[in-house]
Amino acid sequence: MSELISKSDILQTSHGEMRIFVTFLELSYINSHLDLIKKFLKIITNPIKLEEGFGKDTTLEQMINRICKKMNYSEKLQNSIRGLFLLDFTNAITQQQYRIHKSGEIIIYPKDEEMKKQLNIKDLADNAIQATEILDAMLDWANGKTRIEDKKTEILDNIVNDLTKQIQDLDKKLDSLS
Repeated sequence: MSELISKSDILQTSHGEMRIFVTFLELSYINSHLDLIKKFLKIITNPIKLEEGFGKDTTLEQMINRICKKMNYSEKLQNSIRGLFLLDFTNAITQQQYRIHKSGEIIIYPKDEEMKKQLNIKDLADNAIQATEILDAMLDWANGKTRIEDKKTEILDNIVNDLTKQIQDLDKKLDSLS
């Protein structure tokens, strides 16, 4: 994205316009994935089992809150889940409580000092990856797939474990010398 913005002269558009476009593109991408997550949850969740159930106009936040309440999750866990599903972000966008600056940065809840948060394009890209990963995991679960562990990650884990073991051995030898 940043390469595209830096090459925006080729497209004969200003850097500011390109940043705003990319920011809006990321917003749309994130919202579309969160909307799919909401639809997926509506399909797999039995509304009768949730207090107040849900209908076609139920928001993702309402569904998550009702599911958390049914599961008797602590407030701390509920807040973590809110963050995982980007609920503050999606509410700000849905309620049009945001501003996009020419720099490409977005401020959600600009009038609320407690909820106010400034995000740059990298933050939005991270949110997009997060929403994509959640949706991918849900689809894998629905299709009965299990994720194949990345061999590179496994190799790295083995190296870290070996180094940790070597450090522990060195500590033992140092203790015996002293």
